[in-house]
Amino acid sequence: MRKITLMLLVTIMVLPLLLNAEVNYLSEEDYKSLDKKERLSYWERLENEMVDLQQRKADAIANKEKYQKDIDELDKQLAETGTDYDNEYNEIIEILGVSKSDIPGVRRKLDEYNRKIDNWNNLSDSEIWNYKKAITELIEEYETYKNTNVAKIPDFRGTFSDLDNKIRGLKTNLQNARPKYYFDNYTVETGDFLSKISGYSFIYNDPEKWGIIYRANRDQIKDPNVLNVGMVLNIPRGLPYSWKVYRGESLWRIASYPEVYGSGAQWPKIYRENKDQIKDPNLIYPNQVFRIPRD
Repeated sequence: MRKITLMLLVTIMVLPLLLNAEVNYLSEEDYKSLDKKERLSYWERLENEMVDLQQRKADAIANKEKYQKDIDELDKQLAETGTDYDNEYNEIIEILGVSKSDIPGVRRKLDEYNRKIDNWNNLSDSEIWNYKKAITELIEEYETYKNTNVAKIPDFRGTFSDLDNKIRGLKTNLQNARPKYYFDNYTVETGDFLSKISGYSFIYNDPEKWGIIYRANRDQIKDPNVLNVGMVLNIPRGLPYSWKVYRGESLWRIASYPEVYGSGAQWPKIYRENKDQIKDPNLIYPNQVFRIPRD
């Protein structure tokens, strides 16, 4: 009895594996080589395989019908949502005062910003600094543009967000490319004079530093008390590494300028650095260009 029970248990365990086992289809020649018992077994495996395939087909058809209903329902919901979205979209752009015909122009404008910013961000430090004026103007233009209603159009929210990130990167790259000594520009307006300009917070925030502006613009300012409206002045930033001598200057005076050393007693530094062109420290000449050593 134990032997029969054990055989039955093995049969129960193995039978599902046999039924679900993949059938190895025989060629006609191989089939003919089987004996009667083997042919019967092979036929049973084929029958089980067919039953399994028929059941899988039935399940697939049932699932297809179920999924098709789900698809049809989702298509209906998408259509309704799309209609609601279009209505809301039209209402939004109407509130913003933007016409659909304006949208291609907005897209072209944003593409232009992207193209220019990408080109500048790929430049070297020296190259990007050469475009400082154009970059600054574009950033100002973009900041104004993104505060208009077009930036609120749903189509372009992501684009403006990406551009904001690129602008931040461009500002960082421009800042990193800034040389130690360079010039900004200021255009003289009615009522301006040097100490007033020097006192502006965006210039030096100190009226006493007007001389720095004067010395940087001596080629066009003949009288420091007279400025012409519309005159474009160089505004030095940082400390110069060279100095062009003007009439009446001495090494002591040059060293005393705040943009040089701020102390006349430092004149020997200039003398030692330029011995190749200064034979007598008491004799220097207009238009000589001296190197200004920096520690």
